[in-house]
Amino acid sequence: MSGAGGPFYDRYFVEGRAEWLMRIGHVEGAPVLFIPPLFEEMNRTRALVVAVMRGLAQEGFCCWLPDLPGTGESERALEACSWDEWREAALAASDRVRSGEPLLVASLRGGALLDDIPQAAHWRFSPAEGRSLLRDLDRSGLTGGDGAAGYRLPPSLASGLAGASPAEVVPCRTVRLAVDPKPADTKLDGPALWRRSEPATSSELAQLMVSDLTDWAHECAS
Repeated sequence: MSGAGGPFYDRYFVEGRAEWLMRIGHVEGAPVLFIPPLFEEMNRTRALVVAVMRGLAQEGFCCWLPDLPGTGESERALEACSWDEWREAALAASDRVRSGEPLLVASLRGGALLDDIPQAAHWRFSPAEGRSLLRDLDRSGLTGGDGAAGYRLPPSLASGLAGASPAEVVPCRTVRLAVDPKPADTKLDGPALWRRSEPATSSELAQLMVSDLTDWAHECAS
């Protein structure tokens, strides 16, 4: 693969099965692996994630976004996937995108439950506890069963999600919205898009995230 811009598409492998990996930016740029929010939050924030990736690509970074098994364009059924497999997927994607440059892992919301990738710097946006996400899925009626729009949570994932918390990793920078009372290294003005009923984005929030990620990457590199 070569050239800037994108999106471009590549593959990574989990237990011998190929999954999709989207790239935006020049392949020779410093790599940033995004671990997306989970389930319906993934759908609601994908445009924001892509906007941040495009902004970072303009700063010279190479940004990657995996489809976790059973999500996006994955050929697997979600109910056939397990929490351990999702954790393995994050590691497999990081191995695929590593280059001679230090790896920065940028996780959003539930993605922070999967981002404890060794030998990497970490940037977390509004990291969430697994039990909190599980309560949200319960309220929205997306736990158990199948056949409805959106991601329904099978028991194979629910059991892992219930006890999952963001791991202690270093170096790590935690970023939250200004309206979030939880502690953070910095807080940004913007909407909680994962709470919206429909997918949306915010160019202002995306730019703030790009600026903070760029500063953190340079700090870690130095």
